[in-house]
Amino acid sequence: MTLAADTDVVWAAYTAASGSVDAATPDDRTTGCARCGHTTPVMTPVGQVISRRFTGFESWTNLAARKLCQVCAWAYRDRTLRSDARIVTRDPATLRTATPTLLHQVLSTTLGADTAVIVPLRPGRKHLIPDARWGAVTVDDSRLNWAAEDARRLEVMCRLRDRGFTETMLRDNAPTYSVVHRLPADRWPQVFDDWNLLAPWRHADPWWEVGLRATRHQHTPAP
Repeated sequence: MTLAADTDVVWAAYTAASGSVDAATPDDRTTGCARCGHTTPVMTPVGQVISRRFTGFESWTNLAARKLCQVCAWAYRDRTLRSDARIVTRDPATLRTATPTLLHQVLSTTLGADTAVIVPLRPGRKHLIPDARWGAVTVDDSRLNWAAEDARRLEVMCRLRDRGFTETMLRDNAPTYSVVHRLPADRWPQVFDDWNLLAPWRHADPWWEVGLRATRHQHTPAP
C-alpha cells in the first residue's frame, strides 16, 4: 500500500476495490488533490465531481487546490458508498459490504484501530466514507467511538430481540408485559436488567440506529 492507503480510510478502501495507485505529494499544494493533498495519474476538476450545493468540506485538507485525485473522485462518484454500510480494514486493505450479520460481528467488541465502519442512516443522502476515521463508526453527521460498553449493549439488544421484543417495543421505558409473560419466570430478572442496560441508547439515536441495523439478522425467539 502507499502511505496514503495506510493512513486514509478512503485510500485503503480504493486499494481494496480497485488496486493500488501511484501517489505523490506535490511541491506546490495547489496542484494536489483538494481533499487529500496527493497527486495521482488522473486528476479531475472539483466541479466535475461535486455539485455547487456540496458542503462536506470537513475532511478536505487542501482547499486551495482545484482538482481531486482519482481515489477521492471515486469516493464521491460511487453511489453505493452512500447507500450501503461498509467495513474497511487497513492491514490488509479490505472493503466489505456490511450485512447485519457482519456488522454485528464487527461491533460485538471494541472497534480496533485498523477498522473503520460506515453506516448511512439515511441511504443516499450523504457522502460518509470521505469523513470516516480508523477506530470509529461513521454515520450521518457524526462519528461514534465504539467502546466495550457499546458492544455490551449491542448484545443486550440482540438478546431482547431474541426474546421476542420488536424494534418499537425496545424504545419503551419498560418491557411489554405480553412478551414478558410468555417467557419462563426465571428469565424475567435478566429481561428487566437488560432493559435498564439499554437505557443510555434510547437517548442516543445514532448508537440506537446502528444497534438496530446490527441486530436485524435472523432471530430464533427463546421458548
